[in-house]
Amino acid sequence: MFENFLGNLKQKFQDHLNRKEEEKREMEKMQREIDFERKRVFQDEFKKNALKIAVGQAKKDAANKSGLQKLRSLNRLRRLNEPNATDPGNFFANFSAYTQRNLAKREENLKRTQAMREEAKRIREEDMKKRMEQRQNRTPSMVR
Repeated sequence: MFENFLGNLKQKFQDHLNRKEEEKREMEKMQREIDFERKRVFQDEFKKNALKIAVGQAKKDAANKSGLQKLRSLNRLRRLNEPNATDPGNFFANFSAYTQRNLAKREENLKRTQAMREEAKRIREEDMKKRMEQRQNRTPSMVR
């Protein structure tokens, strides 16, 4: 009877812990989904407003600066107002592509460097073997 009571109590406690763990996993999953959705919404809003912001900044720079800086700002403003202007909202896509290219180049450079190090090590070992063979092949009259 007492063992049955302890077993029942232990089972209830275990069920409670399992339920809490499951709730915790669900909350973490929902939080990840919410964060992902927020990020997507932010990027969409950024893309919508990026052109307006860039045009406004170019106008402000053109008004405040002088000389060559003003000319650059005016040219930038003119390029942004062209109908086929590049959308500054593509920043995230361009940055992602840039990052992927850099990672690929880095991996390629690491592989090439590793191959060069292995080749240098092999050459050093061959050199060392040749020296050891020459040392062993010396005649006693050659030794000083």
